[in-house]
Amino acid sequence: MTGVEYEKEKWKSPAKDSAGAWDTYLKDRQGSVGLAIHADDFRSTAYAQSVGKLQIVEFTTSPLDYRRTARNIRADGDDHSFRLLVPLRGLFRFEQGDSREIFYPGKVGFFRWNDPLFMTHEEEISCLILTVPENSVDDKQAADAPLALDERRPLVRALNTQVRLLVETTGWTAADYSVQFSSALMQLNGVLNPYPEVKSSTRALEAERARRLIEQHAHDTSVTPDVIAEMLGISVRTLYRAFKRAGYPSPGEIMRTVRVERAHRRLSVALPVDLDRIAYEAGFSCPGSFRKAYRARYGQSPSQAREQLFS
Repeated sequence: MTGVEYEKEKWKSPAKDSAGAWDTYLKDRQGSVGLAIHADDFRSTAYAQSVGKLQIVEFTTSPLDYRRTARNIRADGDDHSFRLLVPLRGLFRFEQGDSREIFYPGKVGFFRWNDPLFMTHEEEISCLILTVPENSVDDKQAADAPLALDERRPLVRALNTQVRLLVETTGWTAADYSVQFSSALMQLNGVLNPYPEVKSSTRALEAERARRLIEQHAHDTSVTPDVIAEMLGISVRTLYRAFKRAGYPSPGEIMRTVRVERAHRRLSVALPVDLDRIAYEAGFSCPGSFRKAYRARYGQSPSQAREQLFS
């Protein structure tokens, strides 16, 4: 993979056929969406930044309705990505499936791009739309996520800040931008995929301590569930029982997940990569086991994922 570049584009609707121009811009940057303009003097501006499929767009528009139908989705083809919605100014209503929400600055939205949706606003708004590429977060948890993320959670507020930094900061290079973008996706993954609440029982506390040890030592190829149990001073059988009672996956499964997700984050940065080195640094004993675990987690090889993201 060569020639990965950071790209930015400022756009402003022309005086003639401004609504039609906005419709064309949306199709190019996001996909097919039906528009219903509320006023004759429609205006819109946009500022898009991207490295491959790592895209964020800041836009401001006059009042209008957006409606994405099944027909629009079919026209775009097989796009199973998600979108993160960060309001900057104004208030608008958003609907998808059975969910109905009013959004305003500080309230972050998360929605599926391959499902019908409706958005409307009666005043001028400014908003950020961050594309969440397929396989960049846990797909099952993402599909089950609420339309509005819980703004009371510190991690959601931190995510809001991380995303805004992408448009508030200047002088990006492809590498720096992709690092910041991947950092935002990592926080989003934490928002969408929290571990169960830690209970106060001895076994639950042991499971939480073990999970933290796994995250701290997963890069070490010699660390196994047996080693983690030894660190805690308990038997392997007790360790597995503690994880089961706490509602966690098995220790071995969590260890593989931590390792493969760390490797995936490294692949999501626009820098030259050595897949074998990434495998060892993530904690895999050999490149073959890394590729097998990666394909099981993401449905494709590391090279294919890298090419898909930055092609």
